[in-house]
Amino acid sequence: MTGRIKAILAAGAAAALALAGAYSALERSYEAGRGRLDWRDISALSSSRGPLAAAAAVERRLKDHPNDALLHYYRARLYYEEGRAEEALGAADRAIKLGYAQEISHLLKALTWGRLRGDYARQRELASKALSYDPTFDEAYLARAEAGYSLGDDAACAADAAAYSSLRPKETDGRELAMLCLERAGDLRGAEAEGLKIVKLKPDSHAAYWRLGRIYAALGQQGRALKNFSEAIRLNPDRPAYYLDRAAACAALGDRLGEARDYAAALEWKAPAADAGNYRRLAAALHSTGELERGLQAASAAVELEPESAANYEIRGRLRAEYGDRDGARRDFRAAAALEPARAEELLRLVPAGASKERQ
Repeated sequence: MTGRIKAILAAGAAAALALAGAYSALERSYEAGRGRLDWRDISALSSSRGPLAAAAAVERRLKDHPNDALLHYYRARLYYEEGRAEEALGAADRAIKLGYAQEISHLLKALTWGRLRGDYARQRELASKALSYDPTFDEAYLARAEAGYSLGDDAACAADAAAYSSLRPKETDGRELAMLCLERAGDLRGAEAEGLKIVKLKPDSHAAYWRLGRIYAALGQQGRALKNFSEAIRLNPDRPAYYLDRAAACAALGDRLGEARDYAAALEWKAPAADAGNYRRLAAALHSTGELERGLQAASAAVELEPESAANYEIRGRLRAEYGDRDGARRDFRAAAALEPARAEELLRLVPAGASKERQ
């Protein structure tokens, strides 16, 4: 798939797992066109010179064969890969009108409407149309499941993902999507079952281990959560979300050293480093382990990023008080009290008496 195709895990999941894998429709189109213009040659041209160059070659061929349905399908597929929805839909409609494999052409239209135009209701409708021509068309179930997920219809998504998996039992695409749908629907045990099947089929699936970790954390099984987060990080150490979630599991287990380690690791990335809460949690973990210098640095970063948060001043005040900077602690506790009047009395009781000790 090209970079122009929208991944299915937007927010939440954000994020998330994107639906991976190329659809097998191209193999069907190759078989349908055996002895004619070879898709594999067109695909090679597309890879070397780009989809538009390959589409131009198909256009030249169409001048001599204007009613060749397969050529119109090829053209539609190339425009889809280039992210040009209008041209892709027009060419697909022409292929359909000329009688080319209806299930494949309707699937291509479904993906164009959903992935390029963001109309997932239309994607679901056209995927259903493809299935009306071939109820065993596995990729159409996957496309309809994807649409169901994007539309928030988790039950339909899970059912279609299961249908795909029954037709492709050795593939993980359907199970990955089912896991997302079931988790969002609150069926954590169902999501767990899919995740366990994924890692059995694909032991290097770091995303599956991560999601299993999140499921176990939600179930209160922090030890199992920690184990799965650690495996996800071992398989792919370049995902900050994995460190953030493992840090939370460490905190739940009372492992403040591990919590501090993982928050510090996550803050190496730009997005987590823009979140004051991550610095505040790091500061609190470092405070509990007695690493006051590093804790103060983290707390000051939190204050700088979010100066309107009383919690940021409070943790810095606690660190400053223990470090011996009573004047700084006094200022921080008073700032926190001003920002959170309901806790003012509690916070002002934390103000240390006396002057600051001389810094070494």
